[in-house]
Amino acid sequence: MMKSYSSPALYMQGQNILSQDYDQITCLGHRAIILSNGIAVNVAAEPLCQTLNTQNLVSEVVVISDHFNDHELTNLTALIKERAADIVIAVGGGKVIDISKIVAAKIDCQLVIVPTLASTDAPTSRLSATYNAQGHFENYIFFDRSPSLVMVDTDIIVNAPTRTLIAGIADALATFVEYRAVKCAHGQNMFGDKATIAAGVLAEQATKTIFREAKLAIKANSAHTVDQHFENVVEANILLSGIGFESGGEAAAHSIANGLTQFVSPTIMHGEKVAFGLLGQLVLSQSSSVLYQKYLKFLRSLGLPVCLKDLGLTRDRQTLYQIAQEVLRPNETIHQMNLSLTAADIVNTLLQIDSYAN
Repeated sequence: MMKSYSSPALYMQGQNILSQDYDQITCLGHRAIILSNGIAVNVAAEPLCQTLNTQNLVSEVVVISDHFNDHELTNLTALIKERAADIVIAVGGGKVIDISKIVAAKIDCQLVIVPTLASTDAPTSRLSATYNAQGHFENYIFFDRSPSLVMVDTDIIVNAPTRTLIAGIADALATFVEYRAVKCAHGQNMFGDKATIAAGVLAEQATKTIFREAKLAIKANSAHTVDQHFENVVEANILLSGIGFESGGEAAAHSIANGLTQFVSPTIMHGEKVAFGLLGQLVLSQSSSVLYQKYLKFLRSLGLPVCLKDLGLTRDRQTLYQIAQEVLRPNETIHQMNLSLTAADIVNTLLQIDSYAN
């Protein structure tokens, strides 16, 4: 089977790059629509819009809803075509990024990603996760090409809550564990191909960087200070994990996280659910007790969910069985492990995670 590897055409990271390196955007086209919402509008989208307009790239900000639907997609694509825009710029968190990818693919234009959080590894990928109106995970949408440009301005990200960085740390920490699970099972990456060695190297480097520097990066984040530790962990969260998960493959950790979405509070972040799923991945991969305790201790030290109570759940088997059914949906990545798992197996895994934490 063929191997495949995908990455954005250009990745840039550093302080003040939005105000200093805008030429990397202006060279992509003639007119831009900037999609954003929430606090990111004033913090990053509007200032970027003003900068681009002064550089003769006609730009405007369009504020979108987190609960984006097909009707809004139709209206937005019509607006972009009316404006004759050839660049879509996503400025914000995971949902804005996912929506912007869908919009850019719909009208076949250049896509620029400007994350304002380091909470997930979504920015570099050429897929979007979709959720229903209740916030429950539905599926992944795959696109023909990766973003043209990803610009990570660490001066913006360092002012985001530390909880977002920690969630991204958990998301990134699962990448190498899942890569190994997929590789050992002769599974496929997110494109349906075999993983490259490069994807594994990046995934492993993300893990090493996080174990070595995460706590120092969180300290810098708390002080709103960009230092080398912060830069390195942001890179691990976004670039190393982003390429690692997509070209290396996902397995049980993300399936468990997806399965949890409709049973836990919507205030629980994606990476926080992945933290719990990571422990499930280690159980299903029959990892050693020493390795499991290493991850458990580390996740707990960051305040991430490591037991059912942390997620607002109990040991009620009926609820856990419903979660298990979601985890085992046909298109879930857990099946890349090539194990004949039943709902009962998943319930027992969830209970094991809980027991090990207590």
